[in-house]
Amino acid sequence: MLHALGWTPAQALSFRVVLGSVLVELATEARCRISTDLYLRLPVGVRRACRLAAGDRVLLVADPVAGRLLLHPPVALDTVLAGHHAAIVGV
Repeated sequence: MLHALGWTPAQALSFRVVLGSVLVELATEARCRISTDLYLRLPVGVRRACRLAAGDRVLLVADPVAGRLLLHPPVALDTVLAGHHAAIVGV
C-alpha cells in the first residue's frame, strides 16, 4: 500500500478518525512517522477510538490519486455491512 502511495520511511503522518475508520495522510509536522520497515504504528488514542485490539485485522484502502490511506477496523465494517446485508436478504 505504501509503495502504491509513493510513501517512504520517516515521512510524517496525520491520523483522523472519521465514522469509525481512520484517514491517514502525509503531514508536514507530526509525531507519527512511517517506520524504516514501512510499518504504520497507530497512536494509542486512534486505536482506542476505533476499538482496535492487538492482533485485529483491518481493511486497508489506498487512494493514490488523493494521496491517502483509509483503514477500516472490524467495528466499522460491521456497521457498514449490516445495512447492506439486511437490504440483500430483505430484513
